[in-house]
Amino acid sequence: MAKLPALIQGDLQRMKKYNIFAGGTIVALLWVATMHFIDRALLDALFVTLLFVDLVSMPAILVAVSLFYEKHEGTLQAMLVSPIRYSEYVGSKVFANALSALLTLTILYAYAHFIRGFQANLILLTAAVLLASGFHTLVGLLLAYGARDFTGMLMRYMVYAFGFMIPVLIDHTGLVDSDLFTLILSACPPRAVVVLLDSSVEKLNWVQTWYGLVYLIVVGAVLFRITVRQFRTFAEKEMGV
Repeated sequence: MAKLPALIQGDLQRMKKYNIFAGGTIVALLWVATMHFIDRALLDALFVTLLFVDLVSMPAILVAVSLFYEKHEGTLQAMLVSPIRYSEYVGSKVFANALSALLTLTILYAYAHFIRGFQANLILLTAAVLLASGFHTLVGLLLAYGARDFTGMLMRYMVYAFGFMIPVLIDHTGLVDSDLFTLILSACPPRAVVVLLDSSVEKLNWVQTWYGLVYLIVVGAVLFRITVRQFRTFAEKEMGV
């Protein structure tokens, strides 16, 4: 992992070059504009919902943008013949996207706290953002591996969103009042994200908090191993092996 800091720095530079940071910032400002026009009584729920949607969608989409840019510009092939481990390459993507997610959190929380008087458990909120962004960065990489282009990756992500994110949103907003539905959703990654976000802005629920932390850490570690292993196949295909 000695090369990881240099890889992270390179990823951050490419994210700036490809306007990924700019795109993430614009989305965050759109969330701020959305919060600006609602009553204070609804702010807590909307803050969680907006941050949830951002964490489940943006890391996956942004890492795919970065990967396909690198692929088309030949940067990926150059990195694949350099003496770096695949785990370092994947790890650098996770860390770079985590920093992007923290930037979004900073923008949203700064507005909500200093302008609207919003309060949250910052330690738990930060942990939720880091774990959720890392997890969905890995999801984005896996979805991108088998896609021929960015449009194909988006289609794959839409399947993920309709299968996991939207049902969790429906449950979170109370449109479906069913304990069985909620229990089934406990197997979905976005469910672990939303319960952590809820615990950070509401009264701390230790059972839900531990469920969210353990789920994202344990399943995320398994997903990391799968992502690294499948990256080998992806890399060899790109090199024509």
